[in-house]
Amino acid sequence: MTEMTAPTPAPSAPQDEPSAELGFVGKLWNLYVNPRQTFAAVGRNHAWIILWLVVAAVSIAAYMPIKPIVQKDQIARVEEQLNRNPQMSAEQRQEILDRVRSQFDNPLYLLFVPVTQLIVVVIVAGILLFIGNILLGGNTSYLKILNAYAWTMMVAIPASIVTVPLAMAKGSMDVSLGLGALTSPETGAFIKTLLSSFEVFALWQVWLSSLAVSVLAGVESGKAFASVFTAWVIWVLIKSGLAMLGLSFGM
Repeated sequence: MTEMTAPTPAPSAPQDEPSAELGFVGKLWNLYVNPRQTFAAVGRNHAWIILWLVVAAVSIAAYMPIKPIVQKDQIARVEEQLNRNPQMSAEQRQEILDRVRSQFDNPLYLLFVPVTQLIVVVIVAGILLFIGNILLGGNTSYLKILNAYAWTMMVAIPASIVTVPLAMAKGSMDVSLGLGALTSPETGAFIKTLLSSFEVFALWQVWLSSLAVSVLAGVESGKAFASVFTAWVIWVLIKSGLAMLGLSFGM
């Protein structure tokens, strides 16, 4: 009598990439409606480069219709800083203002934001890796975190859709969907930068970043959010201090 044996089960898919079939559009859609699924589908590849290029293209496209507004606000800020220095001659002030105006006509000026975004994504991914693996005791790779954070930068799409029309309607870049609405032209640089940082899209990206750490490093979502939010608040305080000294950064 022939002995019956149970069929050998087929090998299961790797657990670290459970949704490898999810394409770009699917990941983008889930980023807004089910971000855990997007981050679970992140792999060890260089998809972050494509995402960075997409965000760069969105940023440049959003900048073009508000270029005159950006130029006007930038020159106004420079003039305000120059007026605080009574030792500077009128010729020196005019030379600086002419230099600021000329930079907007330089095609290379358009590369400033994409290059800044590239630096940000590389550095922040390292910070998130440190939070996930060292502070919270999880286990993930830099390349996965890099791809995940690049996905969070896609918040720039809805942010541009909302803020560009608001800036054009107001004729100023001083628009806020958060605590920045409580400030006025008389508000000090530190408080203004601090409050303006707490806006909808920035907080959304912080939450997405913490969720990415939770999913990829395998740590509790509450601890991940507390750690990522604390790191972000520290950066906001540093940025606000630099703004008080006349420096500004877009992170």
